[in-house]
Amino acid sequence: MSQKDPAVNESALHIYDALNRPERTFPSWPGKSVPGAEEPLHRLVNKEKQDANRKCSIKECVKVWGNYSGSGLECDEYPFASTEEGSTRGDNRFSVRLIDGDDNETGGAGSTTCTPSTACWTATPST
Repeated sequence: MSQKDPAVNESALHIYDALNRPERTFPSWPGKSVPGAEEPLHRLVNKEKQDANRKCSIKECVKVWGNYSGSGLECDEYPFASTEEGSTRGDNRFSVRLIDGDDNETGGAGSTTCTPSTACWTATPST
């Protein structure tokens, strides 16, 4: 995923900020760090837990930005809802941001693919 790719530039910038400038992300707190750079992300295969991560992230987006329905924006989350490090982990070490809906969906589809240049998944499956 690249900030130079107009199809996913907002998603890519959000991930970059979460990993490199977490103070620019929500929830916001002093000394915040987000897993995914130094700490690997772990795939979460339990659909109910993925849905819970997504719901928790959306709740945080609404808390920060209010009702955004009908705006064309969607709540982007990092680490992804499909990781054990998602927003329900309880440590607030996640990031949410409103981004263009098409960008979010394209970026989300790409997050299921892992390349050597992305520290996206370990081989440890989770339930």
